[in-house]
Amino acid sequence: MSYQFTEKTPYTLHPTPHTPHPTPHTPHPTPYTPHPTPYTPHPTPHTPHPTPQKKHTQPYKQRKTKLLL
Repeated sequence: MSYQFTEKTPYTLHPTPHTPHPTPHTPHPTPYTPHPTPYTPHPTPHTPHPTPQKKHTQPYKQRKTKLLL
């Protein structure tokens, strides 16, 4: 059994061409202006604390430990 269409209904596409809405992308006129804060490092050069190792001025005195018997 061959299935045949009796009515000739040509497939007619609706003439609606795709017309995008005419809204061009206009970015807001806000140019990127970075805050005028240049990177200025704090003027604190690394100065080690002037603490030279103090040598013991007193000579090491051996304690005379009395042997308590």
